[in-house]
Amino acid sequence: MPKGRMKRVMGEFRAFVLRGNVVDLAIAVAIGAAFTAVVGALSASFVTPVVTLVAHKKGLESLYFEISGVKFQYGLFVNAIITFIITATVIFFFVLKPTQALMVRFGTTPPSMIAKSPCPACLTEIPRAAVRCSACTQALESDWAPAVEDA
Repeated sequence: MPKGRMKRVMGEFRAFVLRGNVVDLAIAVAIGAAFTAVVGALSASFVTPVVTLVAHKKGLESLYFEISGVKFQYGLFVNAIITFIITATVIFFFVLKPTQALMVRFGTTPPSMIAKSPCPACLTEIPRAAVRCSACTQALESDWAPAVEDA
């Protein structure tokens, strides 16, 4: 590879690596790995022993069945499902919900919480504050969205 081309490619690579979203992704992966370790330890230390007590076995890892001499260790699968449910619960109640509450309090509403209605022309869900549909580009009247009813 010619020296000039190699230098250009390395410059592009450096620009790619130093972009904000790549660094943010690397940080998220590192924090996610640490979070997964904590939730896994919580599951292994507290939840799995409770399930083991109920199942009257030495541990979930010891749960299996055999067919033609082949072991199917379903206990490992059950343990993974329990860890997944705990992880999803912790993320939902202790990360997502508090973050949404803070965003609403400080006026930066997350996109999932923005009120939406179907576009009168194409029926695509769009924000109620829109003046033009992002899907069909139909210009919208100021009162295009139906009134919000309190539940």
